[in-house]
Amino acid sequence: MLEEPFFGGNMSDATRVGDTVRRRAGPWTPAVHALLRFLENAGFEAPRARGMDAKGREILEYIDGDAHPGWPDPAPDWVTDDDHLAEGARLLRRYHDLVEGFEPPAGARWRFVAPTAHEIICHNDWAPWNALFRERRLAVMLDWDMAGPGTRLWDITNSAYSWVPLLSHRPAVSIEERARRLRLFCDAYGLLDRASLLDVLKERTLFVGEFIAEQARLGDKGSMKLADWDVPARMKRDAAYLDENRAVLQRALDSARPAARRRQPGVFRASGP
Repeated sequence: MLEEPFFGGNMSDATRVGDTVRRRAGPWTPAVHALLRFLENAGFEAPRARGMDAKGREILEYIDGDAHPGWPDPAPDWVTDDDHLAEGARLLRRYHDLVEGFEPPAGARWRFVAPTAHEIICHNDWAPWNALFRERRLAVMLDWDMAGPGTRLWDITNSAYSWVPLLSHRPAVSIEERARRLRLFCDAYGLLDRASLLDVLKERTLFVGEFIAEQARLGDKGSMKLADWDVPARMKRDAAYLDENRAVLQRALDSARPAARRRQPGVFRASGP
C-alpha cells in the first residue's frame, strides 16, 4: 500500500498508509498505547492505537482534520487566538481530570519522566502544532509519544510555554501580551494556586532543553533535528527571558479577581511540582 509523508512526521518519521498513520516506535510505545486505549474507552479526543506493523512501527488510526504545524508555512493567526488558547487549556484540564483514573501497566517505560512528584501521566507536548482542528474548532490532542509521569502543574507549564507562547526569539509579541495570555490560559484551565507556576515553568524550560541535548547525543533522530535547530540553547535563553520578566508575568497571574475564580467550574489548586 502507498505510503505518503504525514504532517508532523518531522520528529517521528510519520507516514500515512491508507486509513492509518505509522510512526517510529520505541520502548515507551506499549505504555503510550495503553494510555491511548484508556482514552479511547473514555471517549477522549486522541488518536486510537492499533498495534504494530511488520516494520516495527506503531499503527495509529488516521483522523480527519486540519493541522497547522507551523512549517514549512506559518500557522494562520486564528490557531493561537484567545479562543483557541482557552480551548487548549480546557482540553488539557479535561485530560488531566480523566487520566487520574488511568493505571499504567506493570513495568511501564516512558520516554520522558518529569523530575517531580508523579501525580498523573502528563502529555508533555501539548502545543498548537500538536492539535487537530475541524471547522476552526479544536478537535483532537495529538502526538503522545512524550507522555510520562509528572504533575498537573508541570504539564500546565509545558503547555502554556507553547500556547502563550513564552519563546524569547519572537520579540514581536510584547511581554505584557504574553503575561495576559498566560493568565488567560490559567483561568481557562481553572488553576487557582499560581504561586509556584513561574518557578516550575523555568525549571521545566531548562530541563526540557537539557533532555533534548542529551537525547541528541544518544542518537535520537527527532532530538538531533531539534539540536540542529539550536533548540536547547534557545530554551536556555527562554529561561533567562522568564527571569528577566518575572515581575510582569507574576503581576498578571495575581491580577485575576477571586470572585471570578470562584465562578470557574472545577478549579484546581497546585502548590508546587
